[in-house]
Amino acid sequence: MRPPEPPDPSAPGGRDRALRLMYALCGGAGFLVMATMAVTFVVRNADAGPWGVMRTFLRDATGNLASDFVYADLALTWAALGAFMVVEARRWGIRHVWAYIVGAPALALVVSFSVFMYVRQSRIAAARVASPGTAPRRTAPTHPVPASKGPQR
Repeated sequence: MRPPEPPDPSAPGGRDRALRLMYALCGGAGFLVMATMAVTFVVRNADAGPWGVMRTFLRDATGNLASDFVYADLALTWAALGAFMVVEARRWGIRHVWAYIVGAPALALVVSFSVFMYVRQSRIAAARVASPGTAPRRTAPTHPVPASKGPQR
């Protein structure tokens, strides 16, 4: 049995499929790596109990300036990506964007952001199918914009 041919980026929807595949692979790989690391840490510190594992993790994670630097960078990246996700969720009509943002520290930023990008690319592909040959259709604002009445005196 031959492996399937890679999607042709020039074919209709080929670019969208390739991007969704990349986002799915990034999310899956990120989940496997982060889950493996989390399970390893918990197993090595299991004798401390659940609260002890959390205390040990926080102590180890913020034990020196290098780890503080990494955490600060990660927190600022999370904030920037959160803003991006909110804007893009409104633009493409993606519901429950808060779950992707809250999911970042719960799962891993690489997992939640990859899942968000997969969903976003799916919306973009659906918009292209709905109106082929034109730019992707964006959703209407959720609230009407009031008409200007001109200068008030």
